[in-house]
Formats: sequence, structure tokens, C-alpha cells
Amino acid sequence: MYTFEKLPQLVDKRGKLVHKGSYSKRKNGVNSITTRVWHHSLTKLSVGGSKIESFADFHVRTNGWPEIAYHLIIDPKHVVNGKATIYYCVDITKRSYHVGNSNTIGLGICIIGDYRTDQLDTPTLRSIQDLHAALIKDGIGKYDKAHNEMPGYSWKECCVYSYQKAFKDTLADSLPTKTTEPTEVPGLYTIQEGDTFWSIALKDGKEGITVEDLIAANPDVKPSKLKVGQTIKFGTAQNTYTPTPKIPKKEQSEYKHPLPSGVLKTGSTNKSAIKQLQNALNAVNFKCGTADGIYGGKTKDAVMRFQKVYLSYEVDGIYGPNTRSKLQAVLKSKGY
Repeated sequence: MYTFEKLPQLVDKRGKLVHKGSYSKRKNGVNSITTRVWHHSLTKLSVGGSKIESFADFHVRTNGWPEIAYHLIIDPKHVVNGKATIYYCVDITKRSYHVGNSNTIGLGICIIGDYRTDQLDTPTLRSIQDLHAALIKDGIGKYDKAHNEMPGYSWKECCVYSYQKAFKDTLADSLPTKTTEPTEVPGLYTIQEGDTFWSIALKDGKEGITVEDLIAANPDVKPSKLKVGQTIKFGTAQNTYTPTPKIPKKEQSEYKHPLPSGVLKTGSTNKSAIKQLQNALNAVNFKCGTADGIYGGKTKDAVMRFQKVYLSYEVDGIYGPNTRSKLQAVLKSKGY
């Protein structure tokens, strides 16, 4: 067992977060790691989605990656004996997607927070120092660099805290100050390993480049089939997409098969709501029998069959907001 794994504030989350498959192994295992790459999540500490479960969900379900991006994540919002919790999310022998063509040599370490505005606190600094010292003792990596100090990512605002100052013993001297200032976003960008339109878009960054901009500016590029070495329009894509005015949503009562809100499951007693659900399922050929207002085995089975097709990450037989949204979309696609 490595020294860093023995840290009292470390929690092993390997294999316990949402995933679809697994990253490939580094060619030479841990010996391949030369650089400890420091990130910040760019999500403000005050928002609810600033947690490892949300990161894993985005990385897997939106970016299409096998697992969460970072090997180790420090969480300032969960403190153990005066030190921020360290989550061990991806085995360090794996080549996770966090720094493109340098994934093989890079160990991904992320501090939760947006340090353009958030501040590193004492518990977080203590865990940064503990983890850094342990990794050095374990001989994992020789160098430390920020994300924007790695090849091809000089435009990234990551990380903006000074990891060098954070390593110091004196906490008072370790307040975050910016590392290398990000450069201007390049007009053209060369795709690196693991890149997706969603991971490189700068919707919240200074350039305001959205995924929709990238799609509109690169009509011959399939977002789901990006290739390493492929060149796309990037900085020049800004404001390429012109959104069409939104059509006001109809009230549910105006649909042929209105859908109930809330949650329905085995044992639910709202017969009128269950009948609405049953009628809708039957209409899109996920048959559940006669609409009798009883959430029994047939209805649960129909919901699960629907989820297996349209919500493969949420197959529980329970009708909730996500199932409702997908079912409404399917109804609409079939003219209902």
C-alpha cells in the first residue's frame, strides 16, 4: 500500500462512482507518471453540483469518458479532523482523461472549487500538503505542473491557485495567487486524447465559446467521433451559433397524453396520475396492460423497459423527473 493511501482523510471511491467501463492501464504502470498535474474544478464551492458524484456524472454521461477524470480529488466541503477529505477516484495505474496527450505521464489531482473567486482554506491546504508529501515519498511523479502548463492547454484557466505556494509549510504564506496566466484561446485547436466539445468549451470562460458554437463552426465534424490530431475551429467559433427563439411550452393538459409530475412507484396511490402514466407508456409501445391506476408489477416492468432504452443509467422502475422528461420527448417524437 502506498503512503498516500494511508492518509487518515483519504476515502477510497474507486469503482464506486458512476462509470461505463474502465480506462486503459499506463504502459509502464505507475512508473509512467512523471508529472503531478494540479486542477481546480471550476465549480464554485457554494453550488450543489460541486461534488465528486456530479463530476463523475458529467464526465461519463456528457463527455462519454469511461470514468471520472481525476485520480485524486480534494474536497474542501468535507473536513476530517481539521483536514479536507481526499477522494481516491481512479486507480493511479490507469491513464485517465484529464490532460490530453499527456494522460500517460500525468497524475490528475483536482481541488474542488473555482479559485478565480473561491479561496483555499486551512483544511484544504493541509490536505494538499499531506498528499503532496506522501506522493513524493511514494516516488509517484517527479514534477508538479498546473493544467495550463501542460502542452496544448495554455489557454485553460486551470488551475489559478498557486500550487507551489500551497506546498509550503507555513499556511499563512499559502494563500492562492495565480500561476501562469492563461494565453488567448487559439483560433484553431488540435484535438488531444479524451477531448470532447463539452470538455473544451468555454461557456463560463472569458471567451464565452459554447458547445453549440463549436458544432455550428465545425459542421463537418461529428462531436461524438473526434480524433486525436484533428484540427477544429475554436476561438473563431465564438458566437457562430445563433439560437432560434424558444417556442413556449404547452401546458401538460393540452397534450394528448399529459404526464403527471412528482414520483410514482410501487405502492403509490394517486390513481389518476398512474393512469396518465400507463396511457402514455401504452401509446409509445411499452405496454403495461389496461390503465387501471394501480402501480403494480406490469407498470413497473414497463417503466424499467422504457428506462433501459432511454435512461440506461437509471433503471429502477420508478417514475420521476428524468423518466417524465424522456417520456414526454418520446411522445412528442411520435406525434402525441
